[in-house]
Amino acid sequence: MVKFLMLLLAAAPLHAGRNVPPRMTVLESEQREGYVCQLVEYNVSRGERVQSYLLIPDGAGPEDLRPGLVLLHDHGARFDIGKEKLVRPLPSAPEYIKKSSKQWVDDGFDGVWFADRLAREGYVVVVPDALYWGSRSTPLCQQWSRMKFAGEAGDINAVKTAVYEGQRTVYDSLARKGVIWAEQTLHEDAAAARLLSSLPCVQKRRIGCFGWSMGAHRAWLLAAFCKQVRTGVALCWMTLMETQSQPYKASDYSMLIPQMREKYDFPDIARWLAPKPFFFLNGRQDKLFPVPAVETAFSRMQEIYQEKGAGGRLRTEFFDGPHHCGLAEQQTILRYLDEQLR
Repeated sequence: MVKFLMLLLAAAPLHAGRNVPPRMTVLESEQREGYVCQLVEYNVSRGERVQSYLLIPDGAGPEDLRPGLVLLHDHGARFDIGKEKLVRPLPSAPEYIKKSSKQWVDDGFDGVWFADRLAREGYVVVVPDALYWGSRSTPLCQQWSRMKFAGEAGDINAVKTAVYEGQRTVYDSLARKGVIWAEQTLHEDAAAARLLSSLPCVQKRRIGCFGWSMGAHRAWLLAAFCKQVRTGVALCWMTLMETQSQPYKASDYSMLIPQMREKYDFPDIARWLAPKPFFFLNGRQDKLFPVPAVETAFSRMQEIYQEKGAGGRLRTEFFDGPHHCGLAEQQTILRYLDEQLR
């Protein structure tokens, strides 16, 4: 349980001893307008294999290298889908998963699968499932989805409650093995970055990351501790420790690193992000992250970047909107990624 804290204290790179590219298998593929969508599986730490969507623009190859992006899905208390929150599901996906995915992007992304959009813009994009989401969710998570989107009979509220509380079980079962859930996710997200770096169509020095909500939390950790990631964008996740509820809610457990929270506040991540360029963007009407706390966090992060001689490399902004990744925010994010990775 102390490994992550030791990592932070030593500012040791996550990649130490983990530079072997993951071994990838393509499970399914579909040609789309301007890019190919592949369902892939590859090995990560502790011997587990993870499924991801991999989107490769047409024409990308050794003679036409493209920048790469690791896209990290949100929490949203929606576990039946993970990578499908950012990628349009392949035809083989169950109809209820397709409906769930469509409803999610309609509500959160103004109807746009953001990974597909970025692939059409020329980025090689990988989108992994985190533990307890999508292909790594439980039968109960999938039962809820069938009830919601396929009309399966049953007590959907009871199932929803059981699924939500199941996060505590995941956290506790890993903790008994000496594993922190969020640390495992970080190692797996780093494996996705190494996978991108190993592809013959990717510019190895032009890899970034993006995440919204919990995906933003994952993104700033990944950029801080993974050498393959040069830059990133975190949308709608930054605050001060004092705003977080105690005791922890079930939804906190996938992001909870106890030793880190005991010693550091959230904006302290800038100590390990700097001097990498990074972009934090929060909504002024975001009810999850109060504006005064976010403003203070942004100021502290800017001070840390200044102290480390990296002034001007950290961008912190608000947009006029709620906890959302709409078309306007997507365009802002795309412009930033183009500036940093093209």
